[in-house]
Amino acid sequence: MKKGYLIVDISTGNASVGIASITGEVLALESSVIQYHKDADFPDSHFFQSQPMWENIIQLAKEVQKKAPDVEILAVSSTSQRQGIVLLDRDGNSLIGFPNIDNRGLEWESDIKDFDKVYGLTGRWISTLFSALKLRGVKEKQPYIWEKISAFTSISDWIGYECTGKLVYEPSQASETSLFDVGQGKWSKELCELFGIEYAWLPEIRESGSILGKIKPELAKELNLSPETLFIVGGADTQLAVKGTQPELGDIVIVSGTTTPITKVVDRYTVDSMARCWGNRYVNPGEFVIETNAGVSGLNYQRLKSVFFPDKDYAEIEDEVLQLKHPTCVASFGTLVFDKNLPLSKGGFLLDAPAHQDVTAADFVFAIIFDIACSIKHNFDVLLDISPSGKDYILGCGGGFQGKVLPQLLADLLQKEIRIKQEYKQASIAGGVIICNEALQIESPCKSVLQTFTPSHNEHLHSLYQKWAAFRSQINER
Repeated sequence: MKKGYLIVDISTGNASVGIASITGEVLALESSVIQYHKDADFPDSHFFQSQPMWENIIQLAKEVQKKAPDVEILAVSSTSQRQGIVLLDRDGNSLIGFPNIDNRGLEWESDIKDFDKVYGLTGRWISTLFSALKLRGVKEKQPYIWEKISAFTSISDWIGYECTGKLVYEPSQASETSLFDVGQGKWSKELCELFGIEYAWLPEIRESGSILGKIKPELAKELNLSPETLFIVGGADTQLAVKGTQPELGDIVIVSGTTTPITKVVDRYTVDSMARCWGNRYVNPGEFVIETNAGVSGLNYQRLKSVFFPDKDYAEIEDEVLQLKHPTCVASFGTLVFDKNLPLSKGGFLLDAPAHQDVTAADFVFAIIFDIACSIKHNFDVLLDISPSGKDYILGCGGGFQGKVLPQLLADLLQKEIRIKQEYKQASIAGGVIICNEALQIESPCKSVLQTFTPSHNEHLHSLYQKWAAFRSQINER
């Protein structure tokens, strides 16, 4: 039998369970859409019911095992969306889950005054995106939940809790709470007091790649696993995706998914005097990630594809885009200028008037992809200004790198070679495999580069980039 791992991956939109070999090959994958619910107590909130979520994960695990019955599962691990949490009650039962898109704490953002202190300790600005303000919303408007809470943890660590009964918080996930001193790698009583959160609720910090324990006997029996099967602490999906590319210190990795983090792996905690980046814990002990982020990106492409090319697959669409000789249409649809934290509430296309007779649907699709590339370039330039790099390549992973248009645009705009490695589409799972191998002292093979995109000196694209920047600025001022 092949040897491998069962890895649970909870993204913003989907719950997935994969089986991967110890060499990193994803052998089978099952997914389902996560069911979120609105909360009437808040104008912009989402939650998920934790027990149905767990039952769904178990079902997915059973289904994926049917697809790969010849794999001996050595260990189970997990990764999940950042900023998502699950609350536990005094009996150790999960109460409710809040995903990263939950904004129940928005009303109390302005109550937290000491921006410099929060940013210095956490590497993040004050935002309802992070767990502390989600909890603050519960405290202010949902005392019937607040009074039951005994602890909370990340979604990936909650999966570890359900598997083993041991409650911990992994550092790359703890970085997303606004309660964690990222530089020191420990919980901060000062931050808990500032946000009004109980320090006693914070679980033990446990490093990614550490062995949490054996999975529960009844769970092992239900999933037909050995009673000796271990659970290995995973981490945040972005950091595990970065890990899956096998970067060296100083490498820049672009993770292109629903959002697009632009990250650099470094050996010291780094923030910026102008608060233009996030400082994160990495999944390697003693290492960190500097991050800027292009915001919502792939989702725009997915939605507008259904408008312009409902009956064609992405490969056919990109063939038409690649045939464009001199595209002039630009667009801006919600990508993020991270250093100003300025997403757009409105967007649109900019065409020369009157519209040229040769304009096709491919021009509009190009504009959408170019919008993603331009936002990545802006945030990449900010990252380099904060932490310069002399490397002539960038690593790319995530579903956004499946085509040829985006990576070539990035190579041309950034003037860096774009390298795409094996298992780039399921990078978080690939990173989970490496974490598990390290825990079990199994050597991970070096991933080969599947495709390289070499920069060309395309002055037209750089001119279009300036046009995009001006258009985006005009929209943002309205």
